[in-house]
Amino acid sequence: MTLLERLLKRLALTPDAGAADRFIGGAGEGGVTGEARLFGGLVAAQAAMAAQRTVATFPIHSLHLYFLRPGRAEADIVFDVQRTKEGRNFAARHVTAVQGGEIILELLASFQRTESGPAHQDPQRHPYDEAPDAFPNRDELRGRRNWQAMPIDVRMATPITGTTPAPPTQRLWLRANGPLPEDPQVHAAMLVYASDRSLLDTAWRPHADQGQLVGASLDHSMWFHAPVRFDDWL
Repeated sequence: MTLLERLLKRLALTPDAGAADRFIGGAGEGGVTGEARLFGGLVAAQAAMAAQRTVATFPIHSLHLYFLRPGRAEADIVFDVQRTKEGRNFAARHVTAVQGGEIILELLASFQRTESGPAHQDPQRHPYDEAPDAFPNRDELRGRRNWQAMPIDVRMATPITGTTPAPPTQRLWLRANGPLPEDPQVHAAMLVYASDRSLLDTAWRPHADQGQLVGASLDHSMWFHAPVRFDDWL
């Protein structure tokens, strides 16, 4: 089983037969990527999947979450979903992730009926002259030996953070390192998983001369302006 297949298996949450809108997740022994730690992006993605599984027709359009406590990779996580709003055009879900009797994450997600409307996108300030896969892989640059097997392929269009101060901006390409199912909820959850990569590192860039960054995610927000295909470059 590849690391991507292991991640997809973990995103396929197990419904709790004893309670409605309750799902079981977690990373499992050894974690998803071979590291015996619980990656915050995985818990966020599983919470997003739990919320999505209780909304039949509306796609997710925003989420806001708090990482409240560190979790353990080897222990199950219980995701309880509360249906806080059921409207004609909008729905909302509140998810609590519980491990060992303690809440480790809370998520509030909003869903909206698909409709057409005005849209815009700012032009790229720095055109990409090369194909995404021509840029260096972030995990390889950081010295990860199994970088080619990682579930997410991250390509750096700007230099990786080093020891020299730089503007707090990074440009990168992301996609799944293999095929994904057609389920749009899985594609959205994969983006949530990947979004926890490089954020703290980006904020640290102006202070890169002050030593190695030691940090942790505390809160996280995302907006989904359109359905995403995470098996293609973003």
